[in-house]
Amino acid sequence: MPREVDAEQRLADIAAATIRVARSAGSHAVTIRSVAKELGGSTTLVTNYLPSRAALILNALDRGRDRWQVALDESLAEAAPADRFAVVIEWSLTTGPDEPVLRALILEIVANADREPDLRTALHRESSAYQQLLVEEARGAGYLEPEHVAGLAYLLVRGSYVASAEDPARWDEAQLREVIHATLAAQPRTRVDADPNAHQRTT
Repeated sequence: MPREVDAEQRLADIAAATIRVARSAGSHAVTIRSVAKELGGSTTLVTNYLPSRAALILNALDRGRDRWQVALDESLAEAAPADRFAVVIEWSLTTGPDEPVLRALILEIVANADREPDLRTALHRESSAYQQLLVEEARGAGYLEPEHVAGLAYLLVRGSYVASAEDPARWDEAQLREVIHATLAAQPRTRVDADPNAHQRTT
């Protein structure tokens, strides 16, 4: 009788192997074959659960996003309303062991979105949700033009992924934080209780 396989655990194992391949050989090296080899099995070890390279990448990003969301929810629960926007930005810039790899995979989605309908749909869904979050929290933080500030924040954060990939020595995490927080803190607010230095309490 064949041993039962926990599908969720197998998907988590595949995601971890995907990240290891991307870390060691670059995001372009992520394929069904390379991930299966990392897992020590044939390609069916992957394709039984994820039928395409796009699904492989999205599986890794979805599991990374779930971890990010837990961390964000915990931080927002402890933040005052005027500070929540800065908390979201800080969360967006925080780098753990897997974040550089996951951000490289996001750039891989951007590069292949035109050729991969599933990637394009996932990119649009994730982008829209993130932008909506920024608008809501910018409004709660009392910015005079929350939609403008949210758009600026989106461009700064997404641009930071490219900058850190291009020149990590120049654009390390501390430098990116300083530039982005300073730029956003300079935007006018309507509320006197809004604290432009809120991010300093989260670092």
